[in-house]
Amino acid sequence: MFRVAIRAALLVNIFGVSSAGLCQSSPQSQPSPAVPDNSSAAVATFQATTRMVTIEVVAKDSQGHHVTGLQARDFQVFEQAPSRERERHEQDIVAFQEVRVAQLVSQAVKQYEIPPGVFTNVITWQKNPVPPTILLVDGLNTDVKYQSQVHVQMLRMLRALPKNVPVGVFLFGRRLQMRQDFTTDPRLLQAALDKAVSTAGTGVARLDPRDDPNATSVLLEKLNGPEEVTAASVPRQGGANEEARVIPQAIVDAVKRFEQETYASTMDMRVQQTMDALVSLGRHVAGYPGRKNLLWISTSFPIYLSPLLDDTGKPITEFTGLNHTGIRNYWRPLQALSSVLSDAKVAVYPINPAGVEVPAIYEAGTRPRDYGGKKSGESLSRETVMRANEQDTMRVIADGTGGEVCTGNNNLGDCIRKAVDDSGAYYEIAYYPDSRNWNGEYRKISLKTRSPRVRLAYRHGYFAKSEGSNQKAELQQAACRDDLNASSIPISVKSLPPDSPEKLKYYLTINTSALTFSPASNGGHDLNMVVAICTFDQIGWPFQFMSDPIHRTFNASEYQSLATSGTLPHMVAVPGPKPASLRLLVKDIPSGKLGSVNIQVDNSTPAIPAQSLPGGDKPTEVH
Repeated sequence: MFRVAIRAALLVNIFGVSSAGLCQSSPQSQPSPAVPDNSSAAVATFQATTRMVTIEVVAKDSQGHHVTGLQARDFQVFEQAPSRERERHEQDIVAFQEVRVAQLVSQAVKQYEIPPGVFTNVITWQKNPVPPTILLVDGLNTDVKYQSQVHVQMLRMLRALPKNVPVGVFLFGRRLQMRQDFTTDPRLLQAALDKAVSTAGTGVARLDPRDDPNATSVLLEKLNGPEEVTAASVPRQGGANEEARVIPQAIVDAVKRFEQETYASTMDMRVQQTMDALVSLGRHVAGYPGRKNLLWISTSFPIYLSPLLDDTGKPITEFTGLNHTGIRNYWRPLQALSSVLSDAKVAVYPINPAGVEVPAIYEAGTRPRDYGGKKSGESLSRETVMRANEQDTMRVIADGTGGEVCTGNNNLGDCIRKAVDDSGAYYEIAYYPDSRNWNGEYRKISLKTRSPRVRLAYRHGYFAKSEGSNQKAELQQAACRDDLNASSIPISVKSLPPDSPEKLKYYLTINTSALTFSPASNGGHDLNMVVAICTFDQIGWPFQFMSDPIHRTFNASEYQSLATSGTLPHMVAVPGPKPASLRLLVKDIPSGKLGSVNIQVDNSTPAIPAQSLPGGDKPTEVH
């Protein structure tokens, strides 16, 4: 979504957290440039959100230098959908701006102190309003032996990072964890990197069972004697060779099949966990303005699995959900992931810490399966294909978000410096898609420039999802499975005295600048949103999910009151049993924006008396 800034007087809500203005949505509304304000008074931002597509574009010349000073007339945007495969429609650029980090650094930033007892996802800048850089150490998909190399390279990189760029360190193991919030202090970053180690990837199936020397089927075959005796060519019934077997061939075949099915299922879980973590991270930084860099340090996972076959050459499909060729393909989920990250203005730079790799069969520390001749060549071929598939995964995510892959390079510092440099200057281009059919299909974006010899990096597509599509699943994912707060909708929460010891009550204020108010037929404005809650037990397992859709029309007076206050108040009541913690989430249905906060129940006091709450209107209570 493209945001249009209109200046207004700043108001501060009851919790001392900045509040902004009102958001309208209309098919006829068009973006306009920010109105200059030369006064020294603080200002708030009114935003207009419509069905627009934005593209962050990095333009460089053949020498790798930023190309600045381009205008909207220098670009052409084309869109293509699968339903009209042979048609590529040029889109009208309706908003354009050039963004330079150097200009952002010079802007004054207002900082706010969060009062005790208030839970909020409001972003408070520590220093300068520079788009942050995210360091994600992927312990699930990266072997421990490569993680030590990561730390050596990261420490070198910290010395080369610009001092004004906020950097956050995240670790993905069995779950996503923030090791260090965004900061420019190299000492804090170094301490966080020292703790960014995970053994979650130990024992995860990385090797095709056909090539694993420790596979159970290998041990069974050894019991049966030399491999040529137990090969698929041996008769299945009768014969001297069959009588010589310790383990019947049917059992060996069943074990091989089970190993293949387990391998595919384990890969499914690994891929899903990784994509869930990246989605959660994208939601967490969506509220930060500008183009963010996500440096995904990982050996990745394959975009698809090579055909899984039994000993007769038949694809294994019955239990693994593979297609008729025996291949499992993750390409479309990766496109959906790229679309979510692009909407959050996150450019992904996958970095392979393994550097230049040689085939495992030639590594001194590797014990290959006891193959010879043809089968040894097949094993080497499978490994080559697997590594190519892992690089394809990186390439799909990077191309889909406007980033770039860094692999086959043992100097990670150069890769990171390049990523940070890409966000130093870029262009934002916005357009209204000419296709009004929001049917969930993936639409390809292609961008051209009339300026000669300019290389462009940008997102390559998006999913045209309808309003509220797959809403329940997304709410449960964001409320119960995300590990980090979502920041697109700023919210603040304060505890209230409950009606009974087992219940909880909270006073919620929602920043209206992130909500969509659509003009209604009666002259008012419609609001379509949902409030959701997920409660957790002592060990962090979710045990109760609740949601409450809110459809409300505000008349002219109420709408003006919201514009004046900048916040929408709401009461939330949580029934028993009393949880150890909970996550409170708000979703704006038309735009899909999310805002959430994690609340430790034991720390949610002291509560403020209900009668001391400001405002003349009593908030609606939600159960």
